[in-house]
Amino acid sequence: MTDPRHFQIKGGANPHTRLADNSLKRVDIKNVWPQWHAYVDALLEGGVDVYVVDAAEDLTGMVFAANAGFLQGRAEKKFSRDKVFYPSHFMVAHRRAESPVFASFMKNFGFTVAEYAETMRFEGEADGYPIGRGKQLQWVFTHGFRSDAVVGDWLENELVKRPVLKLQLTDARYYHGDTLLCDLGGPLMAWPGGFDETSRARLVETFGDRLLLLDDEEAATFVGNSFYVETTQGRLLYSPATILERTRARIEALGVRVVAVDIGEFFGKGGGGPKCMVFNLGEVDRNEAELTEEQRAFRKSRHVLSLREAGQFPGI
Repeated sequence: MTDPRHFQIKGGANPHTRLADNSLKRVDIKNVWPQWHAYVDALLEGGVDVYVVDAAEDLTGMVFAANAGFLQGRAEKKFSRDKVFYPSHFMVAHRRAESPVFASFMKNFGFTVAEYAETMRFEGEADGYPIGRGKQLQWVFTHGFRSDAVVGDWLENELVKRPVLKLQLTDARYYHGDTLLCDLGGPLMAWPGGFDETSRARLVETFGDRLLLLDDEEAATFVGNSFYVETTQGRLLYSPATILERTRARIEALGVRVVAVDIGEFFGKGGGGPKCMVFNLGEVDRNEAELTEEQRAFRKSRHVLSLREAGQFPGI
């Protein structure tokens, strides 16, 4: 995650960031810190470690860290050095300087960092990610607003080296795939209204009865941008506090515990929910044997509990 000290609306690239007169919304920092800390606490309580990237003053969108890039091998049993981080090539100009910041963090953390064609726009795991586990694993790539369609072929042929389901986004309110598709560990929560007709048919053909389809009202709560994780605490879904009770009941019937978090200042002003605020590192061992002493020390220093103990954050 990235701390929110410099979170502001700068470019207004998605409809959630603008008022009716098309002016930019203003972030209230007094609401930002308690909401961020409460979300971090909920993650820690659920057995999720949180590592924090330093926010940069001019990079006001860094708090939405899901856009950092793409981590090849995230879910595989590999040493960190054998996992490869590809930093995002942002569509919006005011976020492009984030890429070297996130790349530096990932390198210090122990991952290999690599580049790809500068001509390809790709906003990382917000548009490219796996659904399910084992034999049910299916890679998905979404495009239309922030990532170029050609990236789907690159993912399929060069990185994951298996078939990738390519889907076309059509509703600007749902500008990344992770705003309307959410893996539930096999089942897939999805709002089909945000895709073109061909993509809707591909979704049904690929996932069939594994689909938990959202209606328009459910999708508007941004529940599709929830963060799913499996820990020693069980199967957890961190959802916006706006989740409808009927939606919660449908999810929990699948054996997933819903943890509702109030991130209203982030979604209400920036159009990003719980998943947008998290870049998933997969399983991480801060004392992994193959790490250098510098990498091990870096992991310890960037853990949120270390940073809190050092007095790095206000609002605790």
